[in-house]
Amino acid sequence: MRGVVLVGLLLAACAQRAAAPGGAIEAYAAAVERKDWTAAYGLMSSSYRQHVSLVDFRRAMERDAGELAADARALRESSDRWSGRATVTLPGDERVSLSREGGGWRLDGPPLDPYGQGSPRAALRAFVRAVENKRYDVLVRLAPARFRSSVTVEKLRAFWEGAASTQNRAFLRELRLNLYARVAEEGEEAFMTYGSGRQVRFVREEGLWRIESPE
Repeated sequence: MRGVVLVGLLLAACAQRAAAPGGAIEAYAAAVERKDWTAAYGLMSSSYRQHVSLVDFRRAMERDAGELAADARALRESSDRWSGRATVTLPGDERVSLSREGGGWRLDGPPLDPYGQGSPRAALRAFVRAVENKRYDVLVRLAPARFRSSVTVEKLRAFWEGAASTQNRAFLRELRLNLYARVAEEGEEAFMTYGSGRQVRFVREEGLWRIESPE
C-alpha cells in the first residue's frame, strides 16, 4: 500500500513538468540520471504499470544503470527539440509514444534501453554496444534459443579478447559504421546487407529480435 501511495504522489508531483511530451521525457531522463527508479516508474503510463511492476522495473533499470545514465544525460540535453509531439524520435532513429492522462503526458514504454531488442536495428546496436562494453551476458541474450545452450560468457570473452581479437575488432568497427544500413523485414526474420556483400540475419523470438548470424 505504501508503494502505491508513493507512486501516486510522484504522479501528482510530475504532472506539471510532464504537461508536454518533451517534459515527460526530460523528467524521465533526469530521474534515470539520479537513479530515482520510483520517480521514473511514476512517469510511465497506467497501461505500462499494469503489466510491469515497480520491482521488475527497478531490476531492469539497475541492471544497465551505467549505460542508462549516459543515455539519459544526452536525452535531457536535447530536450529543446521535442516541443509538443505525441511521438518523439530519439537518437538512433528509435521512437517513443506517449499517452495523455489527467492533463499530462505519460510514456507508453521506457525510452532508454541500451540493450533493447524491440527492432532488428535495436538488436544490432545492442550487439555492438555489448561487445564494446564487454557485456558478454548481453550477447548471450541476443543469441537465438537454439544457439544459447552452446554460447557462454567465457567462450564469447575468448572470441572477442583472445588471439583473433584484432580481426574481430575490425569486423566490429565495420558493423558500427553500418548501424543505419537498410534492414529488410520478412515476417519473423530480417536481413541487413552491408559493406562488400556481408549480411546480418535476425530472427524474432517471443517478441524480441535476436541476431542469428552477424558476418
